[in-house]
Amino acid sequence: MNRFTCCENGVIADGAFCNRLQKADTASILLLSDTHGAVDAVQWILSNFSEECQACLFAGDGAQDIITVVREATTGLITVPPVIIMAQGNCDSQLYPPIFPDSENSKPFGLPVYQQKTIAGQHILLAHGHLHHVELDGRKLSMTAESLGCTIAVYGHTHIQSIECFGGVTAVNPGSPLRPRGKSYGGFAVLAIGNTKKTPNRTAAETDAGIADTGGAVIGKRGELKLYALTKKNAGAFSAAVHAVYPIYEHL
Repeated sequence: MNRFTCCENGVIADGAFCNRLQKADTASILLLSDTHGAVDAVQWILSNFSEECQACLFAGDGAQDIITVVREATTGLITVPPVIIMAQGNCDSQLYPPIFPDSENSKPFGLPVYQQKTIAGQHILLAHGHLHHVELDGRKLSMTAESLGCTIAVYGHTHIQSIECFGGVTAVNPGSPLRPRGKSYGGFAVLAIGNTKKTPNRTAAETDAGIADTGGAVIGKRGELKLYALTKKNAGAFSAAVHAVYPIYEHL
């Protein structure tokens, strides 16, 4: 059964675990967005990845779906990741009624338009993306992320799974579980990252954790992104499979 001691400003979490996660050596993060009422899919994804993933970043449009499943997790019927961080989408409200009205966390639950968080030493920007015109590309969002000192940006809005690199920022869209657009899979993503501040600098010849660019600088491996395709079966059950894996690098 989940125990959430922090419930404010778009964050629902075990407070002590959340603090430890900032400086952890490694972390696996579930990336989810644009669920648009698919509570059954959200429940399946969160519960099935609760052991693998220490956190979930939700990039908006379906906040009520997350809240509904989180409430269920406190009853012990299911388990979800211990840290859930959300940003407001263009279809979400800015303020929700108290998630746990009978507890000490009984104040209204607000959603910010973006979140700037540190997980395993990596600085991450979370936003829905509609204010950054991500329907064109992730460039403007990446510029905002870079100005805030973030090297990873997670967004939604387009319902299209993607990964792009602009400057020193990797922009990731996990897509929409059941409402994909274009030729995108319906699904979500899992981001595995490591605390590079705790990893000695090594050259490409020494390890496959880094490669050398044409200028001779070492590019270290920051993590790995797995894109999942979600399938809903006739009986209402779900299954998911990895359809693409991308290494994420950084300049050291």
